[in-house]
Amino acid sequence: MESPHPSAAAYSEYSGVRMINLFHRSAHRPHRRTHWTSAVAALTAVPVLLAGCTAADVEENVPPGEIGGTLNMWVGLDTVDDATMAEYKRLYIEPFQKQYPNVEFKLSPQNNEGLTAKVQTALAAGQGPDIIPLNSSVAIPFAEAGYLADLGGVAEQENWKEKIFPWAMDIGVVNDKLVVMPVSYETMVLFYNKTLFEKKGWQVPTDRAMLEDVIAKMTAAGITPFANANADYVGATEHVLSCFLNMVAGPGKINDALNGKIPFTDQAFVDSVEMMVDYFRKGYFNGGVKQYFSTPDTQKMAKLANGSTGMFLSGSWEIGGMNEYFKESGNEWDWAPLPSLAPGVPGNVFPLAIGDAMAVNAASKNLPAAKAYLKWKFSDTEARWQAIKEVGDLPLPVKFDASGAPEGIDPRFLSQYTAISDASLKKQVGYVTWVSFGAAAESYLLENEDRLLTGDLSARDFLENVNKAFKKDHDEGLIPPAFETAAR
Repeated sequence: MESPHPSAAAYSEYSGVRMINLFHRSAHRPHRRTHWTSAVAALTAVPVLLAGCTAADVEENVPPGEIGGTLNMWVGLDTVDDATMAEYKRLYIEPFQKQYPNVEFKLSPQNNEGLTAKVQTALAAGQGPDIIPLNSSVAIPFAEAGYLADLGGVAEQENWKEKIFPWAMDIGVVNDKLVVMPVSYETMVLFYNKTLFEKKGWQVPTDRAMLEDVIAKMTAAGITPFANANADYVGATEHVLSCFLNMVAGPGKINDALNGKIPFTDQAFVDSVEMMVDYFRKGYFNGGVKQYFSTPDTQKMAKLANGSTGMFLSGSWEIGGMNEYFKESGNEWDWAPLPSLAPGVPGNVFPLAIGDAMAVNAASKNLPAAKAYLKWKFSDTEARWQAIKEVGDLPLPVKFDASGAPEGIDPRFLSQYTAISDASLKKQVGYVTWVSFGAAAESYLLENEDRLLTGDLSARDFLENVNKAFKKDHDEGLIPPAFETAAR
């Protein structure tokens, strides 16, 4: 859920940038400030000048000036107001219309609550949006139902295979067809109070020995090692769990489990969960389980910024909150890749989370305009940078070139996404539960992970049930494609 304390200029170094509270793109982003999703429904048929073209010609090879019609776009919002809609049009509609001047839009703000169900109901009735916002739990069912258009022709024409990260292309394939495109991505990292570390002369940990050394020094100095807490978003425990699975079991083991080669009851996963639980019981996370459950985001972030806590395991979406709270404290923060916590598990690995994903409605009456919008998404870098700077949007899953960044983008944001980009190209990537484990396992995790911390559920029993839920979805073909990793 969104943090009750809205952050300021998301990735900008400068203060005073007006941020708007739009749709939270995932419940896993408690500190994401501004975002929205959109669904586009065709109101007007393609102009008659397209008559006589083949299906492939109509969908992929029409010059921009010959694509027209009106697209009715559903814009998912947390708060609906004129300023928000004006900002959306300026950043996401007007740049597209510069390239496709004959396409018009009718924007309809929608409440985020229940938007996916509303879209699904419309699609089942043969209607619905032209451009479909997706998450991993509905991508495969939507594709199986025949709702999603084949994007293979667009990918070939735009040479996406050479431009887009391999994992992003892999995750969008269902039944050997490319039907989904991630349009933003994130990772899990170790944030830390840089001022505190430098003052104490502590080294940023890269392995278990270094991590437990700095933990011991922090506790001796009366500093709580990790700021994490989940009072405002109960599911935040899943962020920590995903980190430990990658740090202890490692991406190679996770990939093997996702492909059905080993069960999630493998000892490497038991070790991951037991180490996480042990760290909680020792009070390393916010001073203890009770404090972890009761500390709101405002206090959590303030304690990290003022040096009462030293580190924070979380995702790229936290950068805006880090900037705001650390500016108030006068201290500096930084980030590092997750450390390796077990022998043979590689470090400098980046677990990948999908920010947003889009698909095209197979029943659309305006496929040229719908597919043109996806083309534009992956080609207009200037518009993307502007959205990153102004409202904290995230990069596309393409090679990240920091040299194109406009003035004012936080250099730590640039360094983080440069590192993720490099890791993506080298396949030094890992996995997060909410993207890769399937809907049934995800549901079980969210409902039961805190019982691990209270001692009401053992690691083995927890993983036995995760494995059962995963296997059910796996046997029914409902697990998203497991992108390849070289981090073994």
